[in-house]
Amino acid sequence: MAPATDWDEIKRLAADFQKAQLSTTAQRLSERNCIEIVTKLIELKLIDVIFTNDGKEYLTSLQLIKEMKDELYVHGGRINTVDLSKELNVDFNHITTHIPEIVKGKDVQLISGYLITNYYLEKIAREVNEKLQLQGYISVGELTLHYDLPADLIQHSVLEKFLGKIIIGKQDPSEPRTFYTDEYITRTKAKIRGALMGLLKPTPIAVIVNHCNLSDRLFLSLFDQLNAPGVLTGKQAGAIYVPSSYTKSQNDWVINFYKQNNYLEYDALSRLGVSDPKGYVKRILLNEELTFLSSCVIGSQIKEQLETALEECIASKSYLDVVTLLPSIFSDSDIESILDELLRNNVKSTVLFENTVFSCHYIEDLKQTCMPITQKNAEALVKSGRYQQFYLEKQLSKNFDMVQSGPADHKAERREERRRKAASGKGGGGTQGRETKTKTVKKHNRSKQVAQDSDSDDGHAVSRKPAQLEVVSVEDIEKVIKEPLENEGLDDLVTRIAEHLQGSLNQIGLAIAKETAEKLLQDSTQNRKQTHSSAQDKINILVNDIKLYEKGIKTFAAEQQAPFIKYLLKSLGGDILSEFCKYAASQCNLSVQNDTLSIEQRNKIINDVTEEFKKPLTILSASINEQSMESFFQAIDVALSDFGMILKKVDKKKDKLLVQNHREKLISELENCDDPALCLHMAVLSIFTIVTQTMLHASGRQVAVIINYLKNHIREEDFEKLHSYHELVTKFLTSNGDDRTEIEDKLRSELTTLKNVVHDIKKYK
Repeated sequence: MAPATDWDEIKRLAADFQKAQLSTTAQRLSERNCIEIVTKLIELKLIDVIFTNDGKEYLTSLQLIKEMKDELYVHGGRINTVDLSKELNVDFNHITTHIPEIVKGKDVQLISGYLITNYYLEKIAREVNEKLQLQGYISVGELTLHYDLPADLIQHSVLEKFLGKIIIGKQDPSEPRTFYTDEYITRTKAKIRGALMGLLKPTPIAVIVNHCNLSDRLFLSLFDQLNAPGVLTGKQAGAIYVPSSYTKSQNDWVINFYKQNNYLEYDALSRLGVSDPKGYVKRILLNEELTFLSSCVIGSQIKEQLETALEECIASKSYLDVVTLLPSIFSDSDIESILDELLRNNVKSTVLFENTVFSCHYIEDLKQTCMPITQKNAEALVKSGRYQQFYLEKQLSKNFDMVQSGPADHKAERREERRRKAASGKGGGGTQGRETKTKTVKKHNRSKQVAQDSDSDDGHAVSRKPAQLEVVSVEDIEKVIKEPLENEGLDDLVTRIAEHLQGSLNQIGLAIAKETAEKLLQDSTQNRKQTHSSAQDKINILVNDIKLYEKGIKTFAAEQQAPFIKYLLKSLGGDILSEFCKYAASQCNLSVQNDTLSIEQRNKIINDVTEEFKKPLTILSASINEQSMESFFQAIDVALSDFGMILKKVDKKKDKLLVQNHREKLISELENCDDPALCLHMAVLSIFTIVTQTMLHASGRQVAVIINYLKNHIREEDFEKLHSYHELVTKFLTSNGDDRTEIEDKLRSELTTLKNVVHDIKKYK
């Protein structure tokens, strides 16, 4: 801005310029010259002017501000800044730049792109007051839409600022954006009071508000000031107005109905308009002992009536149909709830089926009528073997994991260990001084079944869970109890009661079956024990005899022992195998016709028995043909272990006694024998026993070998007698002609001499 002296100079120059322009044409500047002069002055920054949009006029800042104020006044104190730019033909940026100069004071303010003066707001206040007095109420939202101004500006700068001055009314304390007149509030209260006085039943607030042409908020704010003859169920728009007259009649109906029937149905209360039946009943019937059920509430009289009837039912050992004592509106769940509470103290005396209570004595009588068929079915189960099979499957299922994994592996390991020990031995293997094994647990059929299950399906066992064994069925029980229940009119409960009795009767039946099976098992076990003990004793005797005979064989040269061993294993070894086969057959329930088994019979038994017995029997049978005493004794050990038997240790003193008894037995049989060949055989064995103090088991073919062995142990004349008698026996057995009778006569004549040889050797040995 230029100093004052410069500005005065400019004014003088402007006046001179104006005179020149008004003078003759020669002195006047053209429009082009004027534009060039102004442009030059702007470039030299000697003047500051604003171009209009068409560029034909210039304005100074002061002139623009003056014209902006003039336009604001012309438009009544409110003008849009965009419209102001168009009116003044000046770029909008210049308008925006100079607005701060316009609103510098407090008389003008820029709001939402409008320049608004205070006298314009005062004008609005007068218009609002006129409208308020006419309508009785007015809201900020309504004025916002009408005047297109922000709600906060209208509320704070118009309504609240001029309230009580220009605007005559009151601001709603609960809704600051609403304003009323006192006359409107008075009219509204009268309207609401009249509407409420005319209501006789619960009515939603929405209906009352619509009828009175009010807002929900205004109704709720004025309701507390009316002392209305009724109450509101809430302060929300969805609340209901309940007249006092309706409440009184409702309470009277509920109390009278309860006194007459001693119960209240929730649905009936809901139809009366009670939204919370349980809470309502608690408020109305404060001093009553109530029981709340799912569909109704009952008093103490109904419960007392049921308790009395229940006591009579128990005392009379009969039944009680509860439905006949309760109102028809009671649901099944309600009846169940009442009975659960009443029967809590009589749970041991009663049984409930649907809605009928039975005394335990009544049910017990029905059970007793079913006992004969239970006893009969239980015994039939045991006789058919179904109970034993069920018990076995139950045990297998219970111990399935143990049998299939760890314990089975341990069992196999222990068995293999026993076999290794039997093969190695602790005192010389299968020869003299062998150490006997400790006693093992006898195997039962249960073990056989486990082994079969474990070996089935290529070693992959399938878990089997046995179902509950049914001794007596529901149908069996129904047949027994149907007639007495039908006579009482309880035919619809026959199946339910039968299902109830079936569980206990089945347990009783299982107990009877168990007792019967145990008795049979006890008898069977006793027989099995006797069979086991007898077989074990026989095998022990035979094994000990073989050991004693083995000592006698070992007195011969090694090359001479094979025939003796072969005969010993074929005879006594076969007897041992037969004893094992007979025991295995009895354990597997196989029939054995003869006490003495042939080779074919033994092989058939080995093929028919279970795998548990088949393997050791096969090994033992093979060892007999191997002609090896060591292999035979190893096979014996394996068989004894797998059969649950033990090899008893025999005292050496008893062995000596056995040898002596064997010798005396041979001599005694020799005295009573008349067959020359047999006498020679027994004589040779007797002399061998006397000479070596050992037993020998040999066939007639081996007599010559034995006689040659005795040559160095007896007198020469005794040897000659034996040798000559043996030659006669050989001739007799090989001859077919007339000499046979002569030789036989000679043998019989020399028989006494043969027997005397034995006695003579016994004396000097």
